[in-house]
Amino acid sequence: MKAGLAAGAALLAAQLAGCATGFKADAPAGVSLAGAWKLDHALSDDPQVVIDKMRAEALKEIRRASESQPPPMTRGGGPGGAGGAGAVQQPEAEGPFSPDQSGGPGAGARADPLRRSPMMHALARALERGDFLTVRQSSDELVLDYGTSVRSFTPGGHSVVSAENGVADRTSGWDGHRYVIRDKAQMGPNVVESYELSPDGKHLVETLHIGPYELHAIELKRVYDHTTEAAPRELPNTD
Repeated sequence: MKAGLAAGAALLAAQLAGCATGFKADAPAGVSLAGAWKLDHALSDDPQVVIDKMRAEALKEIRRASESQPPPMTRGGGPGGAGGAGAVQQPEAEGPFSPDQSGGPGAGARADPLRRSPMMHALARALERGDFLTVRQSSDELVLDYGTSVRSFTPGGHSVVSAENGVADRTSGWDGHRYVIRDKAQMGPNVVESYELSPDGKHLVETLHIGPYELHAIELKRVYDHTTEAAPRELPNTD
């Protein structure tokens, strides 16, 4: 009797967790992402194409901000005046596309306009995980092991995780045949990852969606094949 009540309470808790996050705690019957996978670059989106589009948009934002910025005021002179040795310019605004990144004429080597971009930082963190991915799946946990780092998730669960500019609310679980991880940042871009099998079951398909934030939203699809190769192992970091 007590065992039955405990099982019922556990089931109810899982159902309530799924309702709270919008994701289900239980995988659909017969769906398993478990296995050892290796990135197939030929079938995946080229991240450099996405980065180039982001960089072009950032440069456009820099030019627009530069054209709309009033001339600097100086002490002892009007806008743009010499002002003598004690001239003081208005401080430049801080932000992902600050003027010091534009690399105008005579500024020397052009700084990368994505250097301070929170969206680029989120994309870079995903790319740094490497080409290998081992998925371990159970009824109460999904583990993504990259060899150099390990990330674990509770289906239907909610947690608060660290983010670049503070914290983010993380929810994850099953949405149909996809496992979805959603990080909603207090200050910064939202990041949504989904993992699902291809229709023929031969590939694991990851879709990464970042933003919009300081730039338009981006999406990157990465396709993995089954592999017997061993992933490079390092002392793992956990996420």
